[in-house]
Amino acid sequence: MLKVSKALVAVALIMACVASVDAAEKGAKKKKGNRKQANVTIQALKLPETIELNTEQKEKVEALKKEYTPQFAALQKKNREILTADQIKARRAAMKEAKDAGKKGKELREAVSAALNLTDDQEKQMKAVTGDIRKLNGEVVGKLEGVLTADQFAKIKKPAKGKKNKNKKKNS
Repeated sequence: MLKVSKALVAVALIMACVASVDAAEKGAKKKKGNRKQANVTIQALKLPETIELNTEQKEKVEALKKEYTPQFAALQKKNREILTADQIKARRAAMKEAKDAGKKGKELREAVSAALNLTDDQEKQMKAVTGDIRKLNGEVVGKLEGVLTADQFAKIKKPAKGKKNKNKKKNS
């Protein structure tokens, strides 16, 4: 009788361990699926640390994030679907190499673009998705302008100084 009860306790402990490992694996899978959603970065909502928001503004910014994150996630997914698995690997490698070399901005984008070897069709699709992302970012900035004060909005990082303005002056 004693041996049977020890065996039952041992089996129960083993089952409990297996159940906890199984639950942990399921939890890890759920986290991985949610992580993609959490990694979506809306550039327009990346506010500098110098901007201090009041409670109402924080709530409104969070509402904007909730509203626009699914749209940005869909565009990012669409962007990833354009590339082949080899191109994705090449992009990662080129990105790492360029960053290690200290490249930033346009120089970084050019290095990555060269490594991708996009077909004409892929290039057209990428430009279309990029245009959609810019349009959506502009929409977010417009709504963000209504949330922030004029002083706060002025602190938001603007595009590189003078590049667009110089072109406008030359054309005038």
